[in-house]
Amino acid sequence: MSYIIQTVDEFFFKLDKMQSDLAKFSQNLDRRSEKIPTLLKNFEQAVFTSGNKKISGDNAVERAAQKSLDTMRAVVETWSDKIEADRKGKQFIKKNERYLVVMIFGAVKAGKSTLGNFFAGKKFFNAPFDNHYKKISKPVFETEESGRDTGDVEKDSHGDTWFQEGVIDTTGAIQYFTLSGLRWIDSPGTGAVGKSGDTKNMTALVEEYLNYADMCIFLMNSSEPGLQDDMRYMQKLSREGQEALIVITKSDKTDEDEDDDGNIISELIPKDDRTRRMQEDDICARVKKTYPEVDANKFRAISISTALASEAVDNEDDKKFKASGLDKLMKILGDKVSDNAIARKQENPRRLLNNFVDSVLDGLKKFDGDLSAMTAAVEKYKDDMARMTALIVTNVSREVRTEVSARANEWNRQVKRGSKVDNETISAEVSKILQDALNDEIDLQMRRVIENFQSTEFKTVKANISAAALEKKTAQISHTYTESYTVRRSPRGFIEHIRNFFGKEYYRTEHTTHTEYQTIDLGTNLDEFLESLMPQVEEYARKQAGESLDELREKYFVERENFVRKMRGEIEKLRGELLALKF
Repeated sequence: MSYIIQTVDEFFFKLDKMQSDLAKFSQNLDRRSEKIPTLLKNFEQAVFTSGNKKISGDNAVERAAQKSLDTMRAVVETWSDKIEADRKGKQFIKKNERYLVVMIFGAVKAGKSTLGNFFAGKKFFNAPFDNHYKKISKPVFETEESGRDTGDVEKDSHGDTWFQEGVIDTTGAIQYFTLSGLRWIDSPGTGAVGKSGDTKNMTALVEEYLNYADMCIFLMNSSEPGLQDDMRYMQKLSREGQEALIVITKSDKTDEDEDDDGNIISELIPKDDRTRRMQEDDICARVKKTYPEVDANKFRAISISTALASEAVDNEDDKKFKASGLDKLMKILGDKVSDNAIARKQENPRRLLNNFVDSVLDGLKKFDGDLSAMTAAVEKYKDDMARMTALIVTNVSREVRTEVSARANEWNRQVKRGSKVDNETISAEVSKILQDALNDEIDLQMRRVIENFQSTEFKTVKANISAAALEKKTAQISHTYTESYTVRRSPRGFIEHIRNFFGKEYYRTEHTTHTEYQTIDLGTNLDEFLESLMPQVEEYARKQAGESLDELREKYFVERENFVRKMRGEIEKLRGELLALKF
């Protein structure tokens, strides 16, 4: 038995075994995924029908609130797409539950369709030797989804259907054939240029179906392996827990020789083992370097030449078939088919559900980030407003003192002229001065803190200060002095009496103290009036500034803070429900 026949027989033996193993298998898609749309709908209603006031967008808090809702709307829109993709994916998985679904993808001109036709038996059915392909019906080629009018399957001159090949950027559809337990899916070239009439983006079409495959074979042309744009698919597959095989195609070259007649002939030969190995190692190394998180155990690279394999089948050349590398690819696929097929089929929908949940959770992280930005904006405003209180009290006190002093001078003149300025009049005017100064200062400071602040958005304060009486002030000055005078007295002693008898008179000095009082006009009690007034002004200004700022905090921020708390609660609720669904 030739090596080619033996390789094909072993390949089909494994395919048939898988077909037998899966004959009675039913996916019974887990009902967990059916709960997700309801959970997402409930969350959407909680976010957008929570009775929030209209967002003006006039300040940082409002802009942050608007941004968070815009983010959530964008995220919710992607959820509807994900739900539809999930529904479509489950249908696809159910449809293909009894086959190993292998998807071939790669850049244009990588040889996807040619390789697919080879595995479908295009060469084997017409081979000059008997082989397993001739014992089965020719596979039927079908289209799963088309994105353009061209590049579908075509019939050859014998009426047999195959993938179109040999034309640059041909395939415009997800199309497949079934070979026993294998379902081989061909796809448009990644990075394919859009064409007039395309109904789908080719790259998006490929990426969608990559999620549904049991195994992915990524083709790279050996003339330009490891292109940066191609490598990103390795990251996507690794991130989503899928297994992929990197296949370097067209690993051959033309060798010229001279025949017996001296004619120059060209012969297709494989690239040498060293060159192939270097390319394989280089691609794996570059994937790992570019995407360190890629699981290297789930990726390997091999080199093949479909052209060499085709020539080998045409000529029943075992040596050339081995050199083509297609025997290795058949063995790898066969091993994947026979390696716990049922467990492999069960894993795919679980992986898709987990990926779906993770993508929703990623969207929630974006929303949560915007809520944090809103909270930060609120805290900044509150801090700024707290600092404003002391500044408002200082400025208002200075303004009131200046204004009241000016008015007090007029009141002072009236009092000096004998007019009376009653306490009610003074209290009313002082209250008006304080009220105006406080409203103006709050308005000024809030405009510095909150963009587009409108003073009409909070109630105007009304001051009620009880001022002391303003009246004339006098002082009484006393002046005390002593008056001295002489008065006659009686003689004392014998001698004074003798002398007094002959006419001598005696006198003594008396002293009298007198006190005189004078009232002095000191003006009015203006200084005492101001000193007793200002503590009231400062106390009232501090109280009213605090109350006004509290009102503003309530008006501007409490509702948003409540919104943040509610949304975070909804996020945590949804996050917990989704995590409970994961496998």
